[in-house]
Amino acid sequence: MKNLFKILLGLFLVTAAISCSKDDATAVVSESQDVVFDITNFVPQVAGKNVFAKDNDEVKLPECSDAEASYVEIMIGTTPYTLQLVTLNDKTETEVIKLAPGDYDIKSFIVYDVNNIAIWASPTMGSYYQALWNLKGVNDLTFTVDKFEKRRIALDVLCYKPFDYEKFGFAWFAYAKIEIHTVCFFGDICTKFYEEFHKIGSAYNGQTYDGYDFPAIFEIVIKNGDNVVNDPQMNSNVGWYGAGAPLCIEYPDYVGVDETFTFDILLTMPDGSSKLVYTGTFDDTDSSAIGNDSGFGGSDGIFDFVVGNCSYDGNDANMELPPYLPVPTSGKMTLSNFPNVNAYLDITFSDIVDPTFEIFNGAILGGWCAAEHNTIFVGPTYDVDFYSSLELTIIPSQYQDIEWGSLNWIMNNLTGTSLEIQEAIWQVVNSTDTDTANPEGLDPATNAFALEALTHTDFIPTVGDYAIVICDAVEGSDANEDLQLLIVRVDP
Repeated sequence: MKNLFKILLGLFLVTAAISCSKDDATAVVSESQDVVFDITNFVPQVAGKNVFAKDNDEVKLPECSDAEASYVEIMIGTTPYTLQLVTLNDKTETEVIKLAPGDYDIKSFIVYDVNNIAIWASPTMGSYYQALWNLKGVNDLTFTVDKFEKRRIALDVLCYKPFDYEKFGFAWFAYAKIEIHTVCFFGDICTKFYEEFHKIGSAYNGQTYDGYDFPAIFEIVIKNGDNVVNDPQMNSNVGWYGAGAPLCIEYPDYVGVDETFTFDILLTMPDGSSKLVYTGTFDDTDSSAIGNDSGFGGSDGIFDFVVGNCSYDGNDANMELPPYLPVPTSGKMTLSNFPNVNAYLDITFSDIVDPTFEIFNGAILGGWCAAEHNTIFVGPTYDVDFYSSLELTIIPSQYQDIEWGSLNWIMNNLTGTSLEIQEAIWQVVNSTDTDTANPEGLDPATNAFALEALTHTDFIPTVGDYAIVICDAVEGSDANEDLQLLIVRVDP
């Protein structure tokens, strides 16, 4: 019996040992994984309806609102989800949902406030604004859920300050808020050369009015840093010849990010080419708004600029730009009649490339010297390049430090004899010259005319004033390599 008891006890202990061993059964684990949608925001700003809306982008986008976002409606494949929003450390996300591993397609993503009003939406991939700014949109946006991996899906969302609802695809994930703002421009040209603008073949020939003061045709390029952000297909008013409506340009403002934008105004010339006439800046939240004195363009909501102002000062133009001053490209010049009672000398022009109303083959204009310490001779014919003193960025670098505003002021306020005027010109030129030697023995403090001119360094001629054309004798056209710089005055 004792042996049988031992045997039975041994079997019981073995059984008990086996019963207490680790269970070999496989644990049941859910394969659904956490997914959260991260939200980044953009916004638009406009007023009315944008004439450039695409016919195939007919879906409305939510108007921008100050209301706080509350929840999101998402369509993933054919399954709708309503997710509450959570804000942590100033970052907004949806609450977490669990999805089984696999591939998914996001069809729409719309953000609502507590009153169930849509306030943000994600654009459809391939729609106007999505393509323009390379946003993360929906309805061709797929993502993959892997086993035991959490996923964060980022999306951009848009809202629109009323102006245009027709350029968005219908669909609204992380969402970057982007406001689409709009700034509007209108330009005006006043010039004695108006016939050149309205002649047959000119870019302006389609305008019905052909007087001396007429609407400008121009392009606007808006940049954020080095990146152009406005649509290059919709940046010009050439389609309506500048008349009848301003040019309104849309740009993206990332909400909560401080940015400064630049804008270039490129004036269309009679031959259809473009000329940069102004570069300005504005804050990322600026937009055109009627009645807002501090808004872009002021109370009328339009940035008005005038090229060659001859209009009433009460018109309150935002920017008055130098008049259009046509100059030849190159040619030849011969000096004579030195000294001259009406100017310092006379200049006869020949072989002119691109002649103008005042500088053409055979034209004789009074000239002045603008480089006191250099020489040039009466009699020989010199090759010459021409530059406008109103376009300082394209004149040769060695002449860019000259106070051209002061010299233009002198040409409009001729006082004294031709020699006294010439001496004043040299003193203005020498005012920025480190070489203070003066062969004429003049004391700058004794020339009141030169000192007065130097108080007008920002002088810009307008229509009716004279302006300087720079005549730069080409190096090598004479044995003397250091040639005197000459100037003439013309009426722009």
